[in-house]
Amino acid sequence: MDEAQRTIIAIRVDKCREDMMTAREDMERNRYRAAVARAYYAVFHIAGAALLTIGIERAKHSGVESAFGEFFVKAGRVEPEYGDIYRRSRRFREDQEYSDEFERLDAARTEQIVSDAERFVARLERYLRETKVTE
Repeated sequence: MDEAQRTIIAIRVDKCREDMMTAREDMERNRYRAAVARAYYAVFHIAGAALLTIGIERAKHSGVESAFGEFFVKAGRVEPEYGDIYRRSRRFREDQEYSDEFERLDAARTEQIVSDAERFVARLERYLRETKVTE
C-alpha cells in the first residue's frame, strides 16, 4: 500500500468519524431522518477505507456494498452481522430519502440504526488497526 492510499484511507476514516458525531447530534435534536443518513454515510466511508486496504476501489454505493460483502464478509475478514448492518443502514437511508412509503422512524428505531453503525465503525476501525493501516 502506497502513501497516497494511506492518505485516502485516513480521509475516509475522518469523514466516517465526523458523520457518526453528526448522527448522534441529529439524534439528540430528534432529526431522525438526518441521523440515519449520517450513520449510513459513516458506514459507507469506513467500508470504502477498508476495501482500499486490499486494493479495491468502488465509487457507487451498490459497488461498495457488494465488494464489502464479497471481500470482507464472505472472505471471513469480518463477521456476517456486519454485512447485515451495511445492508440495513443503506436500505433505511434510501427509504427515508427517496420513498414516500417508508417505515416512520422514532427515537428507538433510529437509536438502533445509529448504534449498529457505531458497532460497524468500531469493528472496521479495529480491522484497520490490526492491519497496521491506522493507529
